[in-house]
Amino acid sequence: MKIAFIYIAEPYQCYHTASVASALAAIPGHDVVEYYSFPETVKHLARIRRALDVPDLPLKAFPKSLKARLLKRARRLDQERLVVLRENIAELNQYDAVVATEYTAGVLKEMGLRRPKLILLMHGAGDRYVNDEHLVRDFDLTLVPGPKVETYFQDKGLLKQETTRVVGYPKFDVFEAVQREKTISFGNGRPFALYNPHYQRKLTSASGWMMPLIQGFKAQSESSQSDYNLVVAPHIKTFHKGFGIRERQLKRQRSPEVLVDTGSSAMLDMTYTSQAALYIGDVSSQVYEFLGIPRPCVFLNPRKLPWRDDPYFLHWTLGEVVEDLDDLMPAIARAQERHAAYRPAQESLFQETFGTPLLGGSQRAADAIAEFMAAA
Repeated sequence: MKIAFIYIAEPYQCYHTASVASALAAIPGHDVVEYYSFPETVKHLARIRRALDVPDLPLKAFPKSLKARLLKRARRLDQERLVVLRENIAELNQYDAVVATEYTAGVLKEMGLRRPKLILLMHGAGDRYVNDEHLVRDFDLTLVPGPKVETYFQDKGLLKQETTRVVGYPKFDVFEAVQREKTISFGNGRPFALYNPHYQRKLTSASGWMMPLIQGFKAQSESSQSDYNLVVAPHIKTFHKGFGIRERQLKRQRSPEVLVDTGSSAMLDMTYTSQAALYIGDVSSQVYEFLGIPRPCVFLNPRKLPWRDDPYFLHWTLGEVVEDLDDLMPAIARAQERHAAYRPAQESLFQETFGTPLLGGSQRAADAIAEFMAAA
């Protein structure tokens, strides 16, 4: 059985998928090859395999035409991704199955993928609406982290029970292996708050509130009134465009009390979400990774979106929601005091999102793929 695992976006995909590829390759009769689009993916895959103490797998770069390379240089990454997939249909048609972790891969059949079964291993487990989630119905098998996500897609008519398997969250297995590599500490010894804004323009809090948040932390630190330092780690897609200008501007905000990260592995492997004492964000699914240990959350709603009773903002019931900039720093200051009121809901929703047990999702996913392919 020949299986291709494809990484068609930034290296964050590795932390959701590589452990499953390794577990599947260890099952006799399954030959696994990994394809990647971003060169940085290679070092992340090697890092994960070292941490897991498993062998490297055969690895191939997706061949790219001049058009694809020009799109990449222009940072038109969504367009480049589609071009790369279309150009590699013949290559992927050699396999019995293609495993992806992005909805976008659902277009492969429309592009001419015929022989392989198309398998989706979902990454992230948030509540935000994603505009290409309708492509889920084009996969032959979908692996979901827990009952919350399964129910959501089945209720929308995008998944059938017979082609869906609940496997857990393989990223927790990777985190278990790499978590001892790096401890985040500041010279003043205080714990840190994590600011993790999403990249989507209509939903992110970063455009108007990131700089006031940073300045608020700096001002409190200077007056010795702050309980926290600050780690600013936006979604990595925030820096798709702008030719590095955004990264350079943000990095200028670094100080002894403010750590700014625009692309390190700590943004991807749960280093920050596991060690932060407070989560500040908007719609990123990383909040659920943070809640593996229930802790205070503050959510930012600068556009005053009508979020109550909206399932796409379910996670905003897990902490205070701030809609006025003047209330931002006071909300952060009282977050710990108010956490007890939110903790039961955090524990309940975390359970619905990931199920139990937390560890072992990689092997469960590999077994589900193997069983599905044996019956196909």
